[in-house]
Amino acid sequence: MTSPLLDELDRRLIGALHLAPRATWDDIGAVLSADAGTLKRRYDRLHEARMVRVIGQADWGMHSTAMPVHVFLDITGETPLAVLDRLRGLPHLQLLAQISGDYPLYAVVHAPSEAATSEAIDRMFSVPGVRRVKALPALSTLRRGITWDPQFLTDTERAGLLELTGTRPEGTATATPPAKPLSEAERTVVTQLLQDSRASAASIGRAAGLATSTAHRVVRRVLDERWVQPRLEIVSDWLGFQTPFVLRLRIAPGETPDVMRRIDRLPQTRLAAHVASDMSVLATGLVTDRSALALFVDNELARIPGILAASVDVMLAEPRRYWLDRDLTSGLGTFHAPTLL
Repeated sequence: MTSPLLDELDRRLIGALHLAPRATWDDIGAVLSADAGTLKRRYDRLHEARMVRVIGQADWGMHSTAMPVHVFLDITGETPLAVLDRLRGLPHLQLLAQISGDYPLYAVVHAPSEAATSEAIDRMFSVPGVRRVKALPALSTLRRGITWDPQFLTDTERAGLLELTGTRPEGTATATPPAKPLSEAERTVVTQLLQDSRASAASIGRAAGLATSTAHRVVRRVLDERWVQPRLEIVSDWLGFQTPFVLRLRIAPGETPDVMRRIDRLPQTRLAAHVASDMSVLATGLVTDRSALALFVDNELARIPGILAASVDVMLAEPRRYWLDRDLTSGLGTFHAPTLL
């Protein structure tokens, strides 16, 4: 499969959906000064090419009482990609990547509980070719992936789309369950929105056997409570962003919260986490190429006070990101949505 040819309108549409993934075609068309029908046809073409998909990002408390764990794996007697392929079958893996550096594989485990987390990491030791496993439990996390912006729009267009969505800062992620258990209708709607967050309330109601008025009310509640947040997923390489990276930073005592906030504000950042390790902040990001990564490290990261040391690894392959399989041959693949509690 070759990369789809993207013109300027395709790129602006993708930029708009990053900011307002559930907005109507009429609303997006008004902001972009484009015909709504044309935008829908463009989206359908990109979706059929498996280049884009709007899924739902579940609030952590919906599927876990534990925080994620960032795992680095050393291997022996096998190639990194062979071991990576074996890891695919393990449960609760949100992300899988081959990276540069001393540990050639990186994964994120987000299991339903601390006990399930321990079991998932334990199973990694039994995978043929795995030599060592270094687990870095997240202590707090600023989730950034949902708000990453490829910067394809003007400031005016961006402001117009953010006004449509009423987007609030994502803030620190927690694994806190809802105040009371979800109703059966709410669980059904959450499940539907995880798989397709552009689905209309009417279509969700039909699939779930709910009255249209009930479906509209429940969908609105699920979105307002932020139990699910719509999220555009893409094959980043096809947009020209070919270099995902991982940072591990040693921070001066007391400076970790401020460093995380500063990193989270950088447009290249997808995630910033305080982890239990000698390198206390882990961040991931996405840039166009390795030259851009060098500029990011030298011009952006170097300006942040409190960073004592930095380790930079390039993701050489990223076959799964945010529960969604992807590659340059078949595009976006299976979505391994986390199971609700």
